[in-house]
Amino acid sequence: MILTGEPTPQTDLSVTTLEETYQGVPLVRLEYDYARRSVSHWAAYSDPLITAQIEQVIRGYQPDIIHATSLSLLMAGTLEAAVRAKVPLVYTVTDFVLTCRRGTYVKRDNSLCAEKEERALCTACMAPHTTLEKSLDWLWRLAPKALARPGLAWLEERLGKRADFVYAAESIQHRFNYIPIWRPRIDLAIAPSTYARDRLLLNGFPGNRIVVSPYGIDPPPPDFQRRPSDKLRFGFIGRLTYLKGVHLLIEAFSRLANQERATLTIYGRPDVKSDGYFQALQKRVAAYPTISFGGFVDNAAVSDLYREIDVLVVPSLWPENSPMTVLEALAHRTPVIVSDAPGMTDLVKHQVNGLVFTTQNGADLASQMERLLESPTLVKQLAGQCHIVKTMAQDAAELGQFYHIVRT
Repeated sequence: MILTGEPTPQTDLSVTTLEETYQGVPLVRLEYDYARRSVSHWAAYSDPLITAQIEQVIRGYQPDIIHATSLSLLMAGTLEAAVRAKVPLVYTVTDFVLTCRRGTYVKRDNSLCAEKEERALCTACMAPHTTLEKSLDWLWRLAPKALARPGLAWLEERLGKRADFVYAAESIQHRFNYIPIWRPRIDLAIAPSTYARDRLLLNGFPGNRIVVSPYGIDPPPPDFQRRPSDKLRFGFIGRLTYLKGVHLLIEAFSRLANQERATLTIYGRPDVKSDGYFQALQKRVAAYPTISFGGFVDNAAVSDLYREIDVLVVPSLWPENSPMTVLEALAHRTPVIVSDAPGMTDLVKHQVNGLVFTTQNGADLASQMERLLESPTLVKQLAGQCHIVKTMAQDAAELGQFYHIVRT
Protein backbone atom coordinates (compact mmCIF):
# COMPACT_ATOMS: atom_id res chain seq x y z
CA MET A 1 0.00 0.00 0.00
CA ILE A 2 1.20 3.51 -0.86
CA LEU A 3 0.12 6.50 1.25
CA THR A 4 0.82 10.01 -0.01
CA GLY A 5 -0.13 13.59 0.70
CA GLU A 6 -1.84 15.59 -2.04
CA PRO A 7 -1.78 19.42 -1.65
CA THR A 8 -5.14 20.68 -2.90
CA PRO A 9 -6.55 24.23 -2.67
CA GLN A 10 -9.50 24.21 -0.24
CA THR A 11 -11.56 26.69 1.73
CA ASP A 12 -11.10 24.94 5.08
CA LEU A 13 -8.76 22.67 7.05
CA SER A 14 -10.44 19.40 6.14
CA VAL A 15 -8.51 16.28 5.08
CA THR A 16 -10.08 14.02 2.44
CA THR A 17 -9.06 10.39 1.88
CA LEU A 18 -9.11 9.06 -1.69
CA GLU A 19 -8.39 5.42 -2.51
CA GLU A 20 -7.34 4.05 -5.91
CA THR A 21 -4.99 1.50 -7.46
CA TYR A 22 -1.63 2.30 -9.05
CA GLN A 23 0.02 -0.46 -11.10
CA GLY A 24 -1.83 -3.03 -9.05
CA VAL A 25 -0.89 -1.49 -5.69
CA PRO A 26 -3.47 0.17 -3.39
CA LEU A 27 -2.86 3.93 -3.31
CA VAL A 28 -4.31 6.25 -0.66
CA ARG A 29 -4.15 10.03 -1.13
CA LEU A 30 -4.72 12.48 1.71
CA GLU A 31 -5.96 15.68 0.10
CA TYR A 32 -5.70 18.90 2.10
CA ASP A 33 -4.66 22.53 1.71
CA TYR A 34 -1.04 22.57 2.82
CA ALA A 35 -0.84 26.37 2.72
CA ARG A 36 -3.61 26.68 5.32
CA ARG A 37 -1.83 24.68 8.00
CA SER A 38 -0.67 26.72 10.99
CA VAL A 39 2.96 27.70 11.49
CA SER A 40 3.31 25.18 14.31
CA HIS A 41 2.46 22.40 11.87
CA TRP A 42 4.91 23.68 9.26
CA ALA A 43 7.73 24.01 11.77
CA ALA A 44 7.29 20.72 13.59
CA TYR A 45 6.12 18.80 10.54
CA SER A 46 3.21 17.67 12.67
CA ASP A 47 -0.52 18.11 12.09
CA PRO A 48 -2.98 16.27 14.39
CA LEU A 49 -5.64 15.97 11.67
CA ILE A 50 -3.21 14.39 9.22
CA THR A 51 -1.69 12.15 11.88
CA ALA A 52 -5.18 10.87 12.77
CA GLN A 53 -5.85 10.05 9.11
CA ILE A 54 -2.53 8.21 8.80
CA GLU A 55 -3.37 6.16 11.90
CA GLN A 56 -6.75 5.27 10.42
CA VAL A 57 -5.13 4.09 7.17
CA ILE A 58 -2.59 2.01 9.12
CA ARG A 59 -5.37 0.35 11.12
CA GLY A 60 -7.23 -0.47 7.93
CA TYR A 61 -4.30 -2.01 6.03
CA GLN A 62 -2.29 -3.37 9.00
CA PRO A 63 1.14 -3.26 7.28
CA ASP A 64 4.09 -5.31 8.53
CA ILE A 65 6.56 -2.50 7.72
CA ILE A 66 6.17 1.23 7.20
CA HIS A 67 8.75 2.84 4.92
CA ALA A 68 8.61 6.65 4.86
CA THR A 69 10.46 8.33 1.99
CA SER A 70 9.51 11.97 2.58
CA LEU A 71 7.86 13.89 5.38
CA SER A 72 7.14 17.06 3.43
CA LEU A 73 3.42 16.37 2.86
CA LEU A 74 2.52 13.66 5.40
CA MET A 75 4.74 15.33 8.00
CA ALA A 76 6.37 13.78 11.04
CA GLY A 77 2.99 12.48 12.10
CA THR A 78 3.97 9.49 9.98
CA LEU A 79 6.55 8.63 12.62
CA GLU A 80 4.09 9.16 15.45
CA ALA A 81 1.42 7.03 13.79
CA ALA A 82 3.84 4.17 13.07
CA VAL A 83 5.13 4.10 16.65
CA ARG A 84 1.62 4.12 18.13
CA ALA A 85 0.60 1.28 15.82
CA LYS A 86 3.72 -0.64 16.90
CA VAL A 87 4.78 -1.17 13.28
CA PRO A 88 8.55 -1.16 12.47
CA LEU A 89 9.49 2.10 10.76
CA VAL A 90 12.15 2.59 8.07
CA TYR A 91 12.86 6.13 6.87
CA THR A 92 14.84 7.11 3.78
CA VAL A 93 16.40 10.52 4.49
CA THR A 94 15.46 12.15 1.19
CA ASP A 95 15.73 15.65 2.68
CA PHE A 96 16.89 17.43 5.83
CA VAL A 97 13.56 18.43 7.37
CA LEU A 98 14.17 16.36 10.53
CA THR A 99 17.42 18.16 11.35
CA CYS A 100 17.05 21.65 9.82
CA ARG A 101 14.07 24.01 10.11
CA ARG A 102 14.79 25.42 6.65
CA GLY A 103 15.45 21.95 5.27
CA THR A 104 18.46 23.21 3.31
CA TYR A 105 21.31 23.92 5.76
CA VAL A 106 21.63 27.28 4.02
CA LYS A 107 21.52 30.38 6.23
CA ARG A 108 19.87 33.66 5.33
CA ASP A 109 23.20 35.01 3.99
CA ASN A 110 23.51 31.89 1.74
CA SER A 111 26.38 30.46 3.80
CA LEU A 112 26.19 26.80 4.79
CA CYS A 113 25.25 25.78 8.33
CA ALA A 114 27.17 22.97 9.98
CA GLU A 115 25.62 23.30 13.44
CA LYS A 116 23.45 21.04 15.55
CA GLU A 117 19.82 22.11 15.86
CA GLU A 118 19.46 24.40 18.88
CA ARG A 119 16.61 26.69 19.88
CA ALA A 120 18.57 29.95 20.01
CA LEU A 121 20.55 29.22 16.84
CA CYS A 122 17.52 28.19 14.78
CA THR A 123 15.36 31.04 16.10
CA ALA A 124 18.05 33.54 15.04
CA CYS A 125 18.27 31.90 11.62
CA MET A 126 14.51 32.16 11.08
CA ALA A 127 14.17 35.66 12.59
CA PRO A 128 13.53 38.80 10.50
CA HIS A 129 16.68 40.13 8.85
CA THR A 130 15.83 42.77 6.27
CA THR A 131 14.38 46.18 7.12
CA LEU A 132 11.04 45.17 5.59
CA GLU A 133 10.90 41.92 7.57
CA LYS A 134 11.75 43.72 10.82
CA SER A 135 9.04 46.30 10.16
CA LEU A 136 6.44 43.62 9.47
CA ASP A 137 7.50 41.72 12.59
CA TRP A 138 7.13 44.90 14.63
CA LEU A 139 3.67 45.52 13.22
CA TRP A 140 2.66 41.91 13.90
CA ARG A 141 3.57 42.23 17.55
CA LEU A 142 1.78 45.57 18.04
CA ALA A 143 -1.38 45.09 16.00
CA PRO A 144 -4.43 43.28 17.42
CA LYS A 145 -4.32 39.70 16.19
CA ALA A 146 -7.83 40.06 14.72
CA LEU A 147 -6.36 42.60 12.29
CA ALA A 148 -2.81 41.27 12.02
CA ARG A 149 -3.68 37.74 10.88
CA PRO A 150 -5.80 38.75 7.83
CA GLY A 151 -3.20 41.38 6.92
CA LEU A 152 -0.38 38.86 7.09
CA ALA A 153 -2.40 36.34 5.07
CA TRP A 154 -2.88 39.00 2.38
CA LEU A 155 0.86 39.73 2.35
CA GLU A 156 1.77 36.05 2.12
CA GLU A 157 -0.60 35.63 -0.82
CA ARG A 158 1.15 38.50 -2.61
CA LEU A 159 4.61 37.13 -1.77
CA GLY A 160 3.65 33.60 -2.78
CA LYS A 161 5.31 32.19 0.34
CA ARG A 162 5.01 32.02 4.12
CA ALA A 163 6.34 34.94 6.14
CA ASP A 164 8.05 32.55 8.55
CA PHE A 165 10.18 35.32 10.05
CA VAL A 166 7.10 36.70 11.84
CA TYR A 167 6.63 33.41 13.68
CA ALA A 168 10.33 32.60 14.26
CA ALA A 169 10.35 32.06 18.03
CA GLU A 170 6.90 30.44 18.06
CA SER A 171 7.69 28.05 15.22
CA ILE A 172 11.00 26.92 16.70
CA GLN A 173 9.32 26.39 20.08
CA HIS A 174 6.75 24.09 18.45
CA ARG A 175 9.48 22.28 16.52
CA PHE A 176 11.60 21.50 19.58
CA ASN A 177 8.55 20.30 21.48
CA TYR A 178 7.94 17.66 18.82
CA ILE A 179 10.80 16.67 16.51
CA PRO A 180 13.35 15.59 19.20
CA ILE A 181 10.72 13.30 20.74
CA TRP A 182 9.78 11.40 17.58
CA ARG A 183 13.01 11.50 15.55
CA PRO A 184 14.79 8.85 17.69
CA ARG A 185 11.83 6.47 17.36
CA ILE A 186 12.75 5.57 13.76
CA ASP A 187 13.88 1.93 13.69
CA LEU A 188 16.23 2.34 10.71
CA ALA A 189 17.28 5.45 8.79
CA ILE A 190 18.60 4.96 5.26
CA ALA A 191 20.88 7.87 4.39
CA PRO A 192 21.56 8.30 0.64
CA SER A 193 24.78 10.19 1.46
CA THR A 194 27.34 10.36 4.24
CA TYR A 195 26.32 14.00 4.73
CA ALA A 196 22.72 13.01 5.54
CA ARG A 197 24.06 10.39 7.96
CA ASP A 198 26.34 12.92 9.65
CA ARG A 199 23.44 15.38 10.14
CA LEU A 200 21.49 12.68 11.99
CA LEU A 201 24.49 11.72 14.11
CA LEU A 202 25.12 15.38 14.97
CA ASN A 203 21.57 15.61 16.28
CA GLY A 204 21.82 12.53 18.48
CA PHE A 205 20.32 9.82 16.28
CA PRO A 206 21.77 6.39 17.22
CA GLY A 207 24.57 5.46 14.84
CA ASN A 208 23.70 1.75 14.95
CA ARG A 209 20.35 2.55 13.32
CA ILE A 210 21.72 4.38 10.27
CA VAL A 211 22.92 2.86 7.01
CA VAL A 212 24.38 4.78 4.07
CA SER A 213 22.89 3.60 0.79
CA PRO A 214 22.64 5.61 -2.46
CA TYR A 215 19.53 5.33 -4.59
CA GLY A 216 19.12 2.62 -7.20
CA ILE A 217 18.21 3.56 -10.77
CA ASP A 218 17.37 1.76 -13.98
CA PRO A 219 20.36 1.27 -16.31
CA PRO A 220 20.30 2.95 -19.74
CA PRO A 221 19.11 0.88 -22.71
CA PRO A 222 21.71 -1.55 -24.11
CA ASP A 223 21.89 0.39 -27.38
CA PHE A 224 22.58 3.74 -25.72
CA GLN A 225 24.99 5.84 -27.77
CA ARG A 226 25.81 9.52 -27.56
CA ARG A 227 25.17 11.42 -30.75
CA PRO A 228 28.43 12.87 -32.12
CA SER A 229 29.01 16.61 -32.13
CA ASP A 230 31.86 18.94 -33.07
CA LYS A 231 31.19 20.93 -29.91
CA LEU A 232 31.49 20.03 -26.23
CA ARG A 233 27.93 19.92 -24.90
CA PHE A 234 27.47 20.95 -21.28
CA GLY A 235 24.10 20.31 -19.69
CA PHE A 236 22.16 21.15 -16.54
CA ILE A 237 19.10 19.16 -15.39
CA GLY A 238 16.95 20.20 -12.45
CA ARG A 239 14.73 22.83 -10.90
CA LEU A 240 15.52 26.36 -12.02
CA THR A 241 15.95 27.87 -8.56
CA TYR A 242 18.61 29.98 -6.92
CA LEU A 243 20.02 27.23 -4.69
CA LYS A 244 20.58 25.03 -7.75
CA GLY A 245 23.14 27.62 -8.93
CA VAL A 246 21.96 27.98 -12.53
CA HIS A 247 23.04 31.65 -12.54
CA LEU A 248 26.52 30.57 -11.45
CA LEU A 249 26.70 28.11 -14.34
CA ILE A 250 25.72 30.80 -16.86
CA GLU A 251 28.33 33.12 -15.36
CA ALA A 252 31.00 30.41 -15.62
CA PHE A 253 30.10 29.60 -19.23
CA SER A 254 30.33 33.28 -20.14
CA ARG A 255 33.94 33.26 -18.89
CA LEU A 256 35.07 30.50 -21.29
CA ALA A 257 37.71 31.77 -23.69
CA ASN A 258 36.49 29.59 -26.57
CA GLN A 259 32.80 29.28 -25.78
CA GLU A 260 31.95 29.11 -29.50
CA ARG A 261 33.35 25.56 -29.32
CA ALA A 262 30.86 24.58 -26.63
CA THR A 263 27.13 24.67 -25.92
CA LEU A 264 25.16 24.80 -22.69
CA THR A 265 21.60 23.47 -22.52
CA ILE A 266 19.59 24.07 -19.34
CA TYR A 267 16.82 21.50 -18.79
CA GLY A 268 14.10 22.02 -16.20
CA ARG A 269 10.97 23.99 -15.44
CA PRO A 270 10.88 27.36 -13.66
CA ASP A 271 9.83 27.47 -10.02
CA VAL A 272 6.76 29.69 -9.68
CA LYS A 273 7.97 30.78 -6.23
CA SER A 274 11.40 31.97 -7.40
CA ASP A 275 10.51 35.68 -7.54
CA GLY A 276 11.57 36.35 -11.11
CA TYR A 277 14.67 34.16 -11.00
CA PHE A 278 13.88 32.44 -14.31
CA GLN A 279 13.16 35.76 -16.00
CA ALA A 280 16.56 37.02 -14.87
CA LEU A 281 18.20 33.89 -16.29
CA GLN A 282 16.45 34.42 -19.62
CA LYS A 283 17.76 37.99 -19.87
CA ARG A 284 21.28 36.84 -19.09
CA VAL A 285 21.17 33.99 -21.61
CA ALA A 286 19.93 36.26 -24.40
CA ALA A 287 23.49 37.55 -24.87
CA TYR A 288 24.92 34.07 -25.54
CA PRO A 289 23.73 32.20 -28.66
CA THR A 290 25.32 28.93 -27.50
CA ILE A 291 23.25 28.82 -24.28
CA SER A 292 19.66 27.61 -24.50
CA PHE A 293 16.80 26.34 -22.35
CA GLY A 294 15.69 22.79 -23.16
CA GLY A 295 12.48 22.82 -21.10
CA PHE A 296 11.20 20.08 -18.85
CA VAL A 297 12.15 16.51 -19.79
CA ASP A 298 10.11 13.57 -18.52
CA ASN A 299 12.10 10.92 -16.68
CA ALA A 300 11.07 8.33 -19.26
CA ALA A 301 13.04 10.29 -21.88
CA VAL A 302 16.19 10.78 -19.82
CA SER A 303 18.32 8.48 -21.99
CA ASP A 304 17.40 10.47 -25.08
CA LEU A 305 18.50 13.59 -23.24
CA TYR A 306 21.92 12.13 -22.41
CA ARG A 307 22.49 11.38 -26.09
CA GLU A 308 22.86 15.17 -26.42
CA ILE A 309 25.03 15.84 -23.33
CA ASP A 310 28.78 15.29 -23.02
CA VAL A 311 29.22 16.74 -19.51
CA LEU A 312 26.63 17.33 -16.78
CA VAL A 313 27.17 20.32 -14.48
CA VAL A 314 25.60 20.42 -11.00
CA PRO A 315 26.57 23.83 -9.54
CA SER A 316 24.38 23.62 -6.41
CA LEU A 317 24.91 26.19 -3.67
CA TRP A 318 23.50 23.89 -0.99
CA PRO A 319 24.26 20.36 0.27
CA GLU A 320 22.59 18.03 -2.22
CA ASN A 321 21.59 14.59 -0.94
CA SER A 322 22.79 12.09 -3.56
CA PRO A 323 21.07 13.77 -6.55
CA MET A 324 19.35 11.46 -9.02
CA THR A 325 20.72 13.55 -11.91
CA VAL A 326 24.28 12.69 -10.88
CA LEU A 327 23.44 8.98 -10.61
CA GLU A 328 21.75 9.06 -14.03
CA ALA A 329 24.71 10.86 -15.60
CA LEU A 330 27.20 8.32 -14.24
CA ALA A 331 24.99 5.47 -15.47
CA HIS A 332 25.09 7.03 -18.95
CA ARG A 333 28.89 7.36 -18.74
CA THR A 334 28.66 11.15 -18.62
CA PRO A 335 31.31 12.99 -16.56
CA VAL A 336 29.90 15.36 -13.94
CA ILE A 337 31.21 18.69 -12.66
CA VAL A 338 29.88 19.29 -9.13
CA SER A 339 30.36 21.88 -6.42
CA ASP A 340 32.08 20.67 -3.27
CA ALA A 341 28.96 21.31 -1.20
CA PRO A 342 28.48 18.17 0.91
CA GLY A 343 26.38 15.35 -0.51
CA MET A 344 27.73 15.08 -4.05
CA THR A 345 31.39 14.25 -3.51
CA ASP A 346 30.31 10.80 -2.30
CA LEU A 347 29.50 10.10 -5.94
CA VAL A 348 31.87 12.30 -7.95
CA LYS A 349 35.60 12.01 -7.37
CA HIS A 350 37.81 14.78 -8.71
CA GLN A 351 39.64 13.73 -11.88
CA VAL A 352 38.22 10.20 -11.62
CA ASN A 353 34.64 10.34 -12.93
CA GLY A 354 34.26 14.11 -12.97
CA LEU A 355 35.62 17.38 -11.61
CA VAL A 356 34.90 19.28 -8.39
CA PHE A 357 34.91 23.06 -7.94
CA THR A 358 34.60 25.34 -4.91
CA THR A 359 30.97 26.02 -4.02
CA GLN A 360 29.62 29.41 -5.19
CA ASN A 361 32.89 30.14 -7.04
CA GLY A 362 32.07 30.94 -10.67
CA ALA A 363 35.71 31.42 -11.63
CA ASP A 364 36.66 27.97 -10.35
CA LEU A 365 33.70 26.40 -12.16
CA ALA A 366 34.75 28.13 -15.37
CA SER A 367 38.29 26.80 -14.88
CA GLN A 368 37.04 23.21 -14.62
CA MET A 369 34.82 23.62 -17.67
CA GLU A 370 37.75 25.13 -19.58
CA ARG A 371 39.88 22.09 -18.76
CA LEU A 372 37.40 19.79 -20.46
CA LEU A 373 36.91 22.14 -23.38
CA GLU A 374 40.64 22.17 -24.03
CA SER A 375 41.16 18.43 -23.47
CA PRO A 376 38.84 15.99 -25.29
CA THR A 377 41.13 13.24 -24.00
CA LEU A 378 40.27 14.14 -20.41
CA VAL A 379 36.55 14.02 -21.22
CA LYS A 380 36.93 10.50 -22.62
CA GLN A 381 39.09 9.44 -19.69
CA LEU A 382 36.51 10.60 -17.14
CA ALA A 383 33.64 9.08 -19.14
CA GLY A 384 35.43 5.74 -19.18
CA GLN A 385 35.43 5.69 -15.38
CA CYS A 386 31.72 6.52 -15.01
CA HIS A 387 29.37 3.64 -14.25
CA ILE A 388 26.01 2.89 -12.68
CA VAL A 389 26.28 3.03 -8.90
CA LYS A 390 23.37 0.72 -8.05
CA THR A 391 20.57 -0.76 -10.12
CA MET A 392 16.94 -0.70 -9.07
CA ALA A 393 17.05 -4.49 -8.66
CA GLN A 394 20.05 -4.25 -6.34
CA ASP A 395 18.31 -1.52 -4.37
CA ALA A 396 15.18 -3.66 -3.98
CA ALA A 397 17.22 -6.63 -2.73
CA GLU A 398 19.00 -4.38 -0.23
CA LEU A 399 15.69 -2.99 1.03
CA GLY A 400 14.49 -6.54 1.62
CA GLN A 401 17.49 -7.11 3.88
CA PHE A 402 16.78 -3.88 5.78
CA TYR A 403 13.14 -4.89 6.32
CA HIS A 404 14.29 -8.23 7.68
CA ILE A 405 16.62 -6.47 10.13
CA VAL A 406 13.91 -4.23 11.63
CA ARG A 407 11.44 -7.12 11.97
CA THR A 408 13.81 -9.40 13.89
